[in-house]
Amino acid sequence: MRQTWTPQTTNDFSPYLSQIPRDVDAVMCSFSGSTAINFFRQYKAFGLKMPLVCQGNATDESTLAQTGPSALGVVTALQYSAALDTPANQAFVAAYQKAYGHVPSYYGEGTYVGAMFLDRGLAALHGDTSDPLALAKALRSVSLSDAPRGQVALDSYGNPIEDVYIRQVEQQSGVLVNVVVHTYPKVSQFWTYQPGQFLAHPVYSRTFPPCNACGAR
Repeated sequence: MRQTWTPQTTNDFSPYLSQIPRDVDAVMCSFSGSTAINFFRQYKAFGLKMPLVCQGNATDESTLAQTGPSALGVVTALQYSAALDTPANQAFVAAYQKAYGHVPSYYGEGTYVGAMFLDRGLAALHGDTSDPLALAKALRSVSLSDAPRGQVALDSYGNPIEDVYIRQVEQQSGVLVNVVVHTYPKVSQFWTYQPGQFLAHPVYSRTFPPCNACGAR
């Protein structure tokens, strides 16, 4: 295992791609936006064949079409995909496409779900926002079963408990989509860890958790 950290402003990945061993099982990447587009294109241009496993919005719908064929086969994990085959998401995607002319991304769906929480919280208080603590309590008590992404509730820390989808970029009818290949239901920020034990660890960084098998950084 090896870790390579690139500057956030990197446009030319050739110095880093040349360092990747060709005999690894897979390459994990964490980029988004135009940086992800550049990385995927240059990865393919270098002729690298190792599978890519990346953080969720590396293949976000807002940039996927621009990324093009270089994104094919990339595996990601995220709480949403516009390709989710559920009635709630199909209705959301259809309405979003009608309004904006393209499918929703992680960002569009996230904003919509935030508005759903606000709507349900305000409804519980009959629109009375005079007590900030009561409003916060009402929002934390919201549990959605009809969000485009699926079920969503908040834990005692105010973070979401929701399904997480393993997705793979495929081409369907000439369009690149994040096809859901596996679902992990009701994932919290701690997943299988005990909250107290998890929070006792240092904040994630370049040195934590330690990568004892890693080479140069």
